[in-house]
Amino acid sequence: MKKTTLFNFKSVIAALCILLSTGTPFSVAHAQQSDVEPDLRMKIRLEYNSPDSYSREILVIADETATDGVDEDFDVVMNNLQPDDMFWLIGSEKYSNQAISEINTETVIPVGITVNSSGMNSIAIDKLENIPENFKIFVHDITLGVYHEIKEGAYEVNLTSGVYLDRFEIVFTQPETLGVNSFELDKEDIIVFFDQNADEIKVINKNNLVIQGVDVYSILGQSVYRNQTTNTSNLNINVNQLTTGAYIVLVHTNTGKVSKKILIN
Repeated sequence: MKKTTLFNFKSVIAALCILLSTGTPFSVAHAQQSDVEPDLRMKIRLEYNSPDSYSREILVIADETATDGVDEDFDVVMNNLQPDDMFWLIGSEKYSNQAISEINTETVIPVGITVNSSGMNSIAIDKLENIPENFKIFVHDITLGVYHEIKEGAYEVNLTSGVYLDRFEIVFTQPETLGVNSFELDKEDIIVFFDQNADEIKVINKNNLVIQGVDVYSILGQSVYRNQTTNTSNLNINVNQLTTGAYIVLVHTNTGKVSKKILIN
């Protein structure tokens, strides 16, 4: 009996050693791994680069337990603001990381930028996680009226020194695009187009609104023309000094702004 019992005990010990060495369910490490659930939350990491070679990565996460306000468990206040920097805006506060309840085509996420030295600034995708391949991500430049799809490449814009808190936002859809050569905003009845024969930008003020100024920017955001003369008539802007290319025309009126992308050729 004693020999038989001893033989069985040794057999059990040997079997356990084999099971543990092969990583079977008896392995503690394997048991811990099986308890870990994959993180399927949508995450967007953006990278900002400035004229003075400053860079910043900011992160937004879609989490069903988060809100559109401040969430102390998720949001990280930016305490180390650089001379040139980019950040999420929640109210008037600056954040490097934030969580929101969901990301869909109706989501709008405000972004702030501070610029110490004038020059070219860029906003690009650093990394995406759990973002559908056909899901579009736009930088909306409110001042220029531009929607740039940053999954296709960085958005580059020429900015002068200053703080931009209400110019940029991240959105996930864009309004229907309008024609390049003519534009009519029914609310204000302003038409903007390039007259190739006259080599002029025409601003047609159909209802004699008060035009408070006109700005023309290159597609990179550089100001190439400014007129702050108030009038209620049509405007003709001579552009023979401008090179061929795309430009943004901003018309400021007493009822709002009209933004139009035109092609000068």
